[in-house]
Amino acid sequence: MGLADLDFSASTALITGGSSGIGRAIADELVARGVQKLVIVGQDETKLSKAAKEIEASKSGVEVRTIKTNLSSHDGPKNVQKEIQEFGWTVDILVNNAGFGRKYNFAEDPENDTSLACVDLMVRAVVEMSLLFLPGMKERRKGGILNIGSTACYQPVPYTAIYAASKAFVLSFSQAIREENIQGDTGIRIACVVPGVTDTNLDGQGHGERRGPIEKIGVDQPEDVAKVAVDTFRDNAAERVVGWNNYAFQTALGLLPDSVNAKVVAMSRGPPGQE
Repeated sequence: MGLADLDFSASTALITGGSSGIGRAIADELVARGVQKLVIVGQDETKLSKAAKEIEASKSGVEVRTIKTNLSSHDGPKNVQKEIQEFGWTVDILVNNAGFGRKYNFAEDPENDTSLACVDLMVRAVVEMSLLFLPGMKERRKGGILNIGSTACYQPVPYTAIYAASKAFVLSFSQAIREENIQGDTGIRIACVVPGVTDTNLDGQGHGERRGPIEKIGVDQPEDVAKVAVDTFRDNAAERVVGWNNYAFQTALGLLPDSVNAKVVAMSRGPPGQE
């Protein structure tokens, strides 16, 4: 049995990092396509409340619940599951979007190094959220997971080493478990969308992942990424890069050894403090 057509109106969606940036744009896109029950997860209660009110005002009949938690803490994902159970809801579409990027030299300042927090949020939490919600989807034979990648996954990225490596994990993980579900004929979608540089608050300082001259390839808007992301999930695409410009650029870089790419990226971005 193949995948059934996706009925957004009968689907409940959960988006991590859903109060701003790409996550918020995906929330808006899902609601525009018919989703009526939505959960957004974040750490800022004010942002969550504002986003929920705006989303509910955008379309009648939409119900938005918010969960304030730190997914990089080891009890974060379980807190999300517990609150959703208290809502009496089930999750049909899980969007693993939450993440952050910092420009720094790995291990230069161990006491303030954010590497492990990045791994906890962008690797461990992605896996745990999937572990918590995928079994129910498979039991109901409905829904699936949309993981948000990054073109940073395709090459080493000096000064943002953990972020890029985490996104490489997300892509590999997505493709592998997607194949497992295709072979198992579960009726479940597992998809990964791969944006390039996007105008978001990824670093917590008002802008997204900074890549120096590489940004001349193009800076995408969250709304455009969201449309591609939801299409990617609908189509159950293993991997879809956002924009022909990003696709062409990554194809060109793919012709070079990773060691050369690392040097090119390092020279283009410059060390921390050189923007």
